[in-house]
Amino acid sequence: CRPALRPGAIVKRAKFSAVTPDDIDKAMRTLGEPDERLAEAVLARQELDLRVGVAFTRFTTRHFQGKYEGLDARTLSYGPCQTPTLGFIVRREDEIATFEPEPYWVLRARAKFGEGW
Repeated sequence: CRPALRPGAIVKRAKFSAVTPDDIDKAMRTLGEPDERLAEAVLARQELDLRVGVAFTRFTTRHFQGKYEGLDARTLSYGPCQTPTLGFIVRREDEIATFEPEPYWVLRARAKFGEGW
């Protein structure tokens, strides 16, 4: 299922691992030729992520239902991207919980100028 391209269309591939301005700029400056094998590898990873996620979500949901009081185990979702994302959230929550405010100063001034100003 490939989209149709207009005749003579030029297709290039941008390679980047992070969505930051520097990485995107570098990718756009170093465009390369599309690689069918890399495209197929991406599709395979997406399919595997989906299948593993569905299977493990079903397994964990059934395994933990009714085992721990207070655990809402109607659905315990799993996905390969959820674990690192959860790590980012936990780290940020820890930073917020352990934040120690530092004193700072606010300067306020009033000035009255005479006729020479």
